[in-house]
Amino acid sequence: MKRAYTVGLLASGIADNFTIAVCRGAMKAAEESGVKLVIFPGKYLDRDLTERKEIMYEYQYNTLFSYAKGERLDAVLIMADSIGCYATAERIREMVGQYRNVPCVLIASKIGEYVSVNYDNYNGISDAMKYMIHELGMTKLGMVGGPDGNTDAKERKNTFIRVLGENQVPFDENCFVEGNLSRFSKKAFDTLIENNPQLQGVFCVNDDTAIGLYEALKQHGRIPGKDVMVFGYDNMLSSAKMEPPLSSVWADPAQLGENALQTALRLIDGEKVENQVLSTKFIKRDSLGTVTKKSGQEYDRRLDRKYIDTYFNEIFYRYEKEEKDTNIADIKATYRELMSKIIDRYEAGTSTGEQRNEIVRLLDAFIGYNAMDYADMENFLIHIEQLYHAFQKKGNDFYELEDMFSIVYHKTVMALEQHLGRISESRENEQYVMKLFVRDIMQFEKGNDQSYAVLLEHLGWLDIQNAYLYVFKKPVMHLEHEELEIPEKLYLKAECKEGCVESILGAQQERSTAEIFRNSEPGKNRTSLVVLPLFSNEMLYGILVCDMTEKLFENGEFLVNQMGSAIKMLELLKANEQIQRQLEDSLITLKENNIELDTLSKSDVLTGIKNRRGFYHSGEKLLEKNKAAGERTLVAYVDMNNLKIINDRYGHDEGDFSIKLISEILTEVAADTGLAGRVGGDEFALAVPVQPAVPASPADEERAFVEKVYKRFREYNESSTKPFNVTVSVGTCMVEPGDPLTLKEAMTLADGKLYEEKQFRVKSVAK
Repeated sequence: MKRAYTVGLLASGIADNFTIAVCRGAMKAAEESGVKLVIFPGKYLDRDLTERKEIMYEYQYNTLFSYAKGERLDAVLIMADSIGCYATAERIREMVGQYRNVPCVLIASKIGEYVSVNYDNYNGISDAMKYMIHELGMTKLGMVGGPDGNTDAKERKNTFIRVLGENQVPFDENCFVEGNLSRFSKKAFDTLIENNPQLQGVFCVNDDTAIGLYEALKQHGRIPGKDVMVFGYDNMLSSAKMEPPLSSVWADPAQLGENALQTALRLIDGEKVENQVLSTKFIKRDSLGTVTKKSGQEYDRRLDRKYIDTYFNEIFYRYEKEEKDTNIADIKATYRELMSKIIDRYEAGTSTGEQRNEIVRLLDAFIGYNAMDYADMENFLIHIEQLYHAFQKKGNDFYELEDMFSIVYHKTVMALEQHLGRISESRENEQYVMKLFVRDIMQFEKGNDQSYAVLLEHLGWLDIQNAYLYVFKKPVMHLEHEELEIPEKLYLKAECKEGCVESILGAQQERSTAEIFRNSEPGKNRTSLVVLPLFSNEMLYGILVCDMTEKLFENGEFLVNQMGSAIKMLELLKANEQIQRQLEDSLITLKENNIELDTLSKSDVLTGIKNRRGFYHSGEKLLEKNKAAGERTLVAYVDMNNLKIINDRYGHDEGDFSIKLISEILTEVAADTGLAGRVGGDEFALAVPVQPAVPASPADEERAFVEKVYKRFREYNESSTKPFNVTVSVGTCMVEPGDPLTLKEAMTLADGKLYEEKQFRVKSVAK
């Protein structure tokens, strides 16, 4: 039965290979156990970022750990030593102590009373060092370690010293240097190389450290794998792709995450649990010397049926924790059948064309399952090479042997190229989608609550089905080394459920931080969520809770950057709108307090003539005055033609010039007895007294007035040096003394005629 538990995983980001693997293992266990996993990808405690300006605000990620405090979760898994790789042991213990009120399991860390899941830091390292000492005859070995407060770094250093003693090789203090568990330990690398000119081999505390050591050795004129042998720890996917391929100790980080979550569930259920130690394995590659020969026993084992699974596990060990994958059984079965046919061929000494075709068919089937995508290609090619040498040693027909193994090599290389091609194509598509995402996420115009929904409408490219956007009541300025107090309430602005995005109404936005993770549900067929910080530089805006997908491992930090920028823009728009509202409120307040701003409030700022409010206020009075005097009033609605074209082609300054010109000409037309006003962006109005004309009809008088206006603009355009024409369209309404029409009603009638007049406007503005 599925359990309604919510377990948190406090990780050191989600971008490095070790953390990704741990997360995958925990996610797998969560799915199998039916519990909800929430990943908190912080960064590194107490890391000095003064020299890393490009990531100087990464400290904001660590605010995520505050959300896991209290009783918001049923249990927590903590990658304490990874998070604290730059911190002291005391600081790490202090950090972990904040979660003592819930069941807690440490991953790859050891702290006194806490339950932990760790690697075996002896056997794999011992096998690698024994190989260097006994097979390669080395007596001068060094190590690049890590901070003493890191459990793994400390244990691996102790193992290094212990194995040297067990094999009668003295430990030299100068041969050990402390790095920072990353490739960015140049000072340590240089010290080790410069102080030990006779150095023969180096053990790196992890593979990322080995990457940096490779570069340092080359800069000192020493070739890794030739002048100095190197091996690391973790066996990252990139290890086999280094030059030369890096020997490493394989320890499955996914198993750490899987076992940690299962252990946490046992703690929740009140069981007594013990610390766990996971086995490791030495993986040899060319960084410990190129393989040039093998013993006859090694050849024989590779062609012994009882060792088929042994070599499969050595080459395709990355599949060992993927037994639920529907292809795994097929891959293993096909590999066994393929090797059985090759062994049949070896034992018989000769083969028929049918046997050869069967081997090729099985190889095609094996490759067709995409097994090469996860193979250790270095070991696989060595395996093929040793099979070839075994056949050759037995004296098989040379030409037939060459033909068969050339086919095997060719198909293997083609499979690898296709794999790389798929990766390249996928990356190109992803880059295009990322560009669209950057564009689309900014498609909002106002800083209102509805605009938050835009931020969740374009997450499909990351395979995110469910997402929840929570913000603070007000943005919080959070400086480095400051403690962040999480508020009791956050505000859910928008949510995405199964791909459908919805804005949350203001009255329904308030959420208790104690219930956020229990109430946020992952998408269909998922059990894992991730919490991401929403920030821009020092300003924190809130958090995004969403599905933890495979694509987020690579693009999670990109998403954080884009979402942070978008919310910053929303906040700026919101602040601007608040200022506008405050300004409007101030104007109303001034009016209510009888401050003499009547003229200002009725005047258009750009042109100086009446604005909409001023025109209707004064125009209504003029209309009633004329009616009382028995005079007619001509009301005109005037619209500028082609303002947008002038703005786009000649610039907004010329657009403003045109607006002011129209106001001047209409003011002249209105003369002293009439009234002109700007009632919209490019809309104007006139109210002009008209003396009765005999025998002309009102319609004729209206047309004559319109032509008078048009003529005035033609005269201006003919004399103007501007490269464009300024024109208008005019609609009119004649109000007789006895008409009951109000000014607003007359304007509506004039607007109808304006609509007809605009049908004849010319869109070309250039002279």
